[in-house]
Amino acid sequence: MDRVTEVSRKNGVATVKFLSGETVRVPSALYLERRVRAGDFMDPEAYRLFAAQRGYPHALESAMKFLALRERSEQEITSRLRRSCYADSAIQKVLDTLKAHHLVSDSRFAEEWVASRSKKYGKRRIAQELRMKGISSPEAQQALDEWPEEEEYRRALEHGLKLNRKFQGDRQKITQALIRRGYSFSIARKAAEEAAKT
Repeated sequence: MDRVTEVSRKNGVATVKFLSGETVRVPSALYLERRVRAGDFMDPEAYRLFAAQRGYPHALESAMKFLALRERSEQEITSRLRRSCYADSAIQKVLDTLKAHHLVSDSRFAEEWVASRSKKYGKRRIAQELRMKGISSPEAQQALDEWPEEEEYRRALEHGLKLNRKFQGDRQKITQALIRRGYSFSIARKAAEEAAKT
């Protein structure tokens, strides 16, 4: 047994410190289920075990609230639950449940991400964002392939026309700005040349 010396709660996580120097971090929802206070005696390992065993229903509820806002990738859900200090076993069980009920799908997430981000950015930028969201290269490429090059060029030209006013027809600056938005050099250059004619 060990004695609790301090309990703090911040950003949905309760941190319990013990006299031995051990620290146990648990989601606030689990802390509320089994509260401890400074001065209480308890086994830190038993508290960790309690959190691991009881974490699944709370983690699932947290993931469902997170998914209610918009489509999420598996990595986004995993990262969110880890930040809240749920055990890896609970997180894996949540992902298995969500996939079994078709509530999470990286390929569906990639399609929706491409559809929404293609209004502002080119394929290169979107591919980079998908990698950061944990989407595999094949799934990202499949979603990007559904976006025709003509449509990407049309978007680049729209941005190029706006940039033309800003850069007063300077094709090089327009091209560079479009490349920074994730358009390929060939699309950016073609859009900049067409925009500069207006």
